[in-house]
Amino acid sequence: MWKRYLAELQVEGPFAAAIPKMPKEIESMLSHRMPTKEPENATPIDELAAQVAAEVGAEEEPQPGWATFKRDNEGFYYEGRCVRGHIKDCATQVSVFYPAIKAFKAKVANKVYVETDKIYLGVSEPAGTEQRFIQVMTRQGPRSTYKFIDYVESPRLAFVLKVLDDGVITEEHLRAIFEYGAVHGIGQERSQSWGRYSIARFEQIQ
Repeated sequence: MWKRYLAELQVEGPFAAAIPKMPKEIESMLSHRMPTKEPENATPIDELAAQVAAEVGAEEEPQPGWATFKRDNEGFYYEGRCVRGHIKDCATQVSVFYPAIKAFKAKVANKVYVETDKIYLGVSEPAGTEQRFIQVMTRQGPRSTYKFIDYVESPRLAFVLKVLDDGVITEEHLRAIFEYGAVHGIGQERSQSWGRYSIARFEQIQ
């Protein structure tokens, strides 16, 4: 039923973190992402926030607006679900080259899955922290503030894809998606040219 592919994306330069480092900001992020109609048996926001806080080593003291990576005993990791989001975003743009496949993005979303849940970055500490000044809109109008972004330098993202073996989404399509993604970039701070990568390896496996 499935074909499996091993992909390795070599990030060229900084790869930015995206998870807030302060517990209150984690809870705010999760509340913002929660659907308007909460699913039955949904995990309470405070429990989800506590789980994410543990995964990033959240602290009360750091400056607001500080983003970091999830981590465990093996070090920093990027989540497979984030790679799947990247694939779907890129499929939107690539779809124009495959007009014969109706609803190309939807077919990619329903037939291509990232088997690897945790994609380890090979380090346990950031290479550095970037400080950026930003504009935010408040009730009192626009205000200037700043944010801090932990980053790692040139990680290789290795993961396994599971693709429904029905002949609709092929290796050619997957390579085109990652070819576009290499320029688009993966992760945060893409407007600063962060997260661009090369395809170091892409092959079918058992």
